[in-house]
Amino acid sequence: MKKINLPIKWRLTLWYGLILTLILSIFSSGVYIYFRNSLQKSIDAKIKSIGEILSSSMTEGHNTSIFGNFERYLENVLGRKPKGKFIQIMDASGKIGAKMNDVETEVLPSNFKTLEKVLNGEIVYETIERVHPRLRMVTIPIIENKENRKVTSIVQIGTSLEDFDETMKKLLIIMIISIPTSIGVSIVGGYFLAKKAFRPVDQIRKAAVKITLSNLGEKIDIGGRRDELGRLARTFNEMISRLRDSFLRINQFSIDVSHELKTPLTILKGQTEVALRKERDNEDYKSILKSNLEEINRMAEIIDDLLLLSKADTKEVKLSAEDVSMRDLIADVCMNVKIFADNKGIELMIKELEDIKIKGDELKLRRMFLNIVENGIKYTPPGGKVEISSFMNNGYVQIDIRDNGVGIAEDDIKFVFDRFYRGDKSRKRESGSGLGLSISKWIADVHKGTIEVKSGLSEGSLFSIKLPV
Repeated sequence: MKKINLPIKWRLTLWYGLILTLILSIFSSGVYIYFRNSLQKSIDAKIKSIGEILSSSMTEGHNTSIFGNFERYLENVLGRKPKGKFIQIMDASGKIGAKMNDVETEVLPSNFKTLEKVLNGEIVYETIERVHPRLRMVTIPIIENKENRKVTSIVQIGTSLEDFDETMKKLLIIMIISIPTSIGVSIVGGYFLAKKAFRPVDQIRKAAVKITLSNLGEKIDIGGRRDELGRLARTFNEMISRLRDSFLRINQFSIDVSHELKTPLTILKGQTEVALRKERDNEDYKSILKSNLEEINRMAEIIDDLLLLSKADTKEVKLSAEDVSMRDLIADVCMNVKIFADNKGIELMIKELEDIKIKGDELKLRRMFLNIVENGIKYTPPGGKVEISSFMNNGYVQIDIRDNGVGIAEDDIKFVFDRFYRGDKSRKRESGSGLGLSISKWIADVHKGTIEVKSGLSEGSLFSIKLPV
């Protein structure tokens, strides 16, 4: 069976109409039943009061003359002639002694069950449905001797239900007309209100259709709304901004990769072309091949680093969790880069290293420290120094790597961990792939740590790494 997908505004309108119909139906039924019972109780109370007056008069007066002129008797007892009523007096056997009929129908005789209950001292109410108009009747026993509770006479008072039926009929007609009308008006009004409320959604849809890769700077403007749709528009705008930033980063990343790979490829091509121009001796060919190998290794390093960062972005890199001694790891890293520092005339100083162990991936942590220490050596001129220290700081082990090199401009610090970032635009190519600090930042993040940089031009740099213990 095919599912019908109605617009939300129609669904809201239909639900609103159904709920309103249910509420009005229950409310109207309650009003109708309450009004009908109240009128019926009022009718019963009136005819019962007449019966009680007659019963009391007959019990106290022992007046048998009522059978002679019953209507005059009723006027004397009730103060006026009752209109629209049926009144009759019967003896215990059911024989009628006196009767007055001011209704338009012929009253049927009381049934046997009614007489039986009355003779037992009960007051009986009944509605006679077999006549038109219907009658509401009460039958009251008259007990002269309260000691033996013997019923001597029976009083019956009835009244026409024509006015009652007419009133209830009018009420029912009013409800039948007013309820559907109210529901119809409410549904129409609800539809237009829902349509107005969802108008900003259509604006958002139209604006979203217009947004493409070439105009990601477009925003959805629905005014200063602070409701749910306003929050939706702001969320959508924030999402577009994030997508724009992502596209810009991807575009810049593609440009940077192309640039980084183009340089060694150009060198490879140029050296190969030079080698092929004329015959050369073995030493020249070896020199050219050695240079080519360096460029190939550099491209391989870039590709390996890009592959690692790509896997890191998709969370495909698995880390081992083992106890790692920070003091031993940092000392080992310093031993590995000491030859590099000595060749540049850089003093590598290991200051105080606390013996602290953390849970982490030793290979990844080694690479992080190696990248940052090598970075400090590369950007420190000969005669400079690089200092390394570690200590506890509020539940974290903090490793500070400080150099007195060229430093980083304040405006560039926020980009220092971006891929292929180069703070020193004039640095030589052997500086590396431009991905080392990006990888170091990722390694710190996956270990739930942080890396902060403090630097200034010609003031050196301080890299502070914090890792949870």
